[in-house]
Amino acid sequence: MLRPNLSACFLAALFLLCSSTALAKTPYSTVVQADWLKEVLPAAETFSEKEAGDFPVYKGYRSNPDTGAQEQVGFVFTNRDYPPMRVGYAAPIDVLVGMDMEGVVTNMKVLDYYESYMYSRGDFIDNSVFLSQFRNKPITDEYRLNRDIDGLSAATATSVAISRSVGETARRVARAFLGYGEGTEAEQNSAENAKAQLSQYSWGSLIEQGIVVELESTNAEGDPLTLAFTYMGRPALGEYLIGSDAYNIAASDAAFKAGEGEIMLIAPSGPGAGSTFRQFPMSVKQGDLTRYVAGNRYSAAGNGAVGAIAGNAPYGVALTMHPDFDITQPFTLIYHPPGKNVDASVDYALQGVGLTLARNELVLSDEEILAARLENASFFERLRLAPPWGITPMSDVYLLLIIFALVMAAFLSKNAKLRWTALTATMLYLGFYKNGFLSVSHITSVIKLGPEALTNNLTTLMIAVFTIITTLIWGRVFCSSLCPFGAVQDFIAYFSPKKWRIKMPQKIHDNALYIKYGILAVIMVTAMVNANMSIFQYFEPFGTLFFFSPSLVLWGILIVILAACFVVERFYCRYVCPLGAALGVVSMLSPNRIKRVPQCTMCKVCEHACPTGAIRGEKIDFKECVRCDVCESKLITKAGTCRHSMDEITRRRGEKQVVNVIDLGTATPA
Repeated sequence: MLRPNLSACFLAALFLLCSSTALAKTPYSTVVQADWLKEVLPAAETFSEKEAGDFPVYKGYRSNPDTGAQEQVGFVFTNRDYPPMRVGYAAPIDVLVGMDMEGVVTNMKVLDYYESYMYSRGDFIDNSVFLSQFRNKPITDEYRLNRDIDGLSAATATSVAISRSVGETARRVARAFLGYGEGTEAEQNSAENAKAQLSQYSWGSLIEQGIVVELESTNAEGDPLTLAFTYMGRPALGEYLIGSDAYNIAASDAAFKAGEGEIMLIAPSGPGAGSTFRQFPMSVKQGDLTRYVAGNRYSAAGNGAVGAIAGNAPYGVALTMHPDFDITQPFTLIYHPPGKNVDASVDYALQGVGLTLARNELVLSDEEILAARLENASFFERLRLAPPWGITPMSDVYLLLIIFALVMAAFLSKNAKLRWTALTATMLYLGFYKNGFLSVSHITSVIKLGPEALTNNLTTLMIAVFTIITTLIWGRVFCSSLCPFGAVQDFIAYFSPKKWRIKMPQKIHDNALYIKYGILAVIMVTAMVNANMSIFQYFEPFGTLFFFSPSLVLWGILIVILAACFVVERFYCRYVCPLGAALGVVSMLSPNRIKRVPQCTMCKVCEHACPTGAIRGEKIDFKECVRCDVCESKLITKAGTCRHSMDEITRRRGEKQVVNVIDLGTATPA
């Protein structure tokens, strides 16, 4: 027989278990420890105090093996000292970075983060494969996801934030102390922005956009020859088109041979292109000015193996334009086929990034362009241009709206087929595919970070708003049809053998259902008292299931709860779920509760069918009700005593009482 204090004992045991296992390897602190400095800059033997000013750093030193004198070997710094910080899935991520005197990142360490994934997956950033990519990595690399950085599984936003934080912060320190880059910081940022914009284009899209134009002709042997032309007069363009090494060589050779003049790229292709550099007989015309291109205005521009040209031309040729031409105005390129009397020509006009750079204007990032537009925008224009949740694929929004529509259509119509359709969509799409479910971690994140914990992600915000509104109006509709783990439990109940099922003794049930409220209280108090401690992953097994957690402890908890669901219908919802407990409290404000009729006082049909044990005769414990439609459907179909009128029930009860009285009156005394 279960004693009344079993709930408290169970809670205490779980709390001790979580307290002993919740520690992760990440420090979860922005207070830099001395041994961390050595960890990210191993070559240093000693470190200075943190220097103040515009560029806060720790400087690392070691003894010169030849002279014994102290020499600097690098810097250690945090991205928090170089705002703005990059935001991951839920909040900024603090990192500590080491860099040597050559501008090479020696190592990095994640200090603190509040990503919601960690609550179900543990310290998922502590991934040796992912972190090792930042060791001995030059700041000249791009630090771009899926280009030179492989991200963490199912954590794109987190991976992007860490990669960009390390690269951008290291470059800023290198500019301040090592003279990294050329020109002002604004010019260097402009070059980075130009590369980012160009990286969106393929060679084919460059042709479609008119950034690259093609001229069709023949070579001296009469073989078909296609000459593609585009402007590459700035490093950002040249490095993108033919690679940095080829561009640097071509630019240097062009300056030596031709002197001043903007550089065009010629990319030959077709049978007449051959495989080695050759000069092409050409002229350039702009307005009334026409000039023949002399031999000294051609330079080799790489072997076509690197950059956007790769796979589209066997080699590149740099054409230095005569300084009399204005590259920002349209002009005509004329090719004179050897041995032919008919010339081929094509018109060219700079546009997009190339035109901006040719005008010596700064290429702005999307954020800078948006900031300029927002400067004098109205409130509603600001909301349209820069919603706090950022850019969300509309396909995600539409699919989520369809699921909402299915849930509400099933709930309002009490249609079982619609509800199973909604449950299937919820489990597969929100659970296994998008990992887009609500968790008590969202509540604790709001406590720690404020509303931005929800507003940073549109689909999460949509689910939260839908859940709050429906709970306030009807009760726990979310638990019925929009919770992926609730769907898993319903499928278990539907397909598991009924003979496995047991009915929980009423007294045990009445005591045990308060366990989830105790769990909720412990989680909330822990979040308010110690922001760095997370324990709710031990009480929300759906994170383990849908995120496929690597933790054996969490998988053990999940298996136990799933096994219990085979025996007691919706076991997790009844006794463990802290989010259900929170929604149960909110549902007490709901005005639209389940209808009861006088016949309910004499019927047990709905009580026996309730998956959460929320019905006792004619009374419903509404905070425990998940609005599953079972009892309402039975009332609609009159599956119980409600199929008879009260007059009929009263008449039958009267007849039964008369019969009982007659039986008692005629009975022979013992």
